[in-house]
Amino acid sequence: MKKYLVLLFFIVIGCGYTTRGFVYTQKTIVIKPVINKIDITSENRKYSDYTSFPILIENRLTNEIVSKFNIEGNLKVVSEDPKALNLVCTVNDYNRDTLRYNNADEVDEQRLRLNTHIKLTDGDGKVLQDQSVSGETTYYLSGANQKSESAAQLDLIDDTARRICEAVTEEW
Repeated sequence: MKKYLVLLFFIVIGCGYTTRGFVYTQKTIVIKPVINKIDITSENRKYSDYTSFPILIENRLTNEIVSKFNIEGNLKVVSEDPKALNLVCTVNDYNRDTLRYNNADEVDEQRLRLNTHIKLTDGDGKVLQDQSVSGETTYYLSGANQKSESAAQLDLIDDTARRICEAVTEEW
């Protein structure tokens, strides 16, 4: 009987593992509007079949980042606070890659990737994080799991914002 009680005790209290790796003393964050630095006139885009990218992706990404931080809850998003953390994010590239062709040599599956760079500073301007973060999603152009590119872009923005929020709030 004692064995079962000890086993039950350890099951109930667990090992203390948590995914919350929050390390900042500040409780607020200022999220600056995302800056779009995609160079549509660059050499690799000039000769590419895919020269387009989502219009105003930086605005949608800013809104989604704010939403993710509000849901996550460790940092309160504020518009101004001299002691708050400051997050600056830039969109550096948007790629669409073909992953799979069908038997008729038509594109069947594609991947979207959004490359960003984040810089997190404290109220004194000290850089706490300076890193690249990429989000991606895949989608099918035909079949039962067919999705439009605009719907896939929403998934891409959601994934990128989630990864940015995790990069800031978790220390792994």
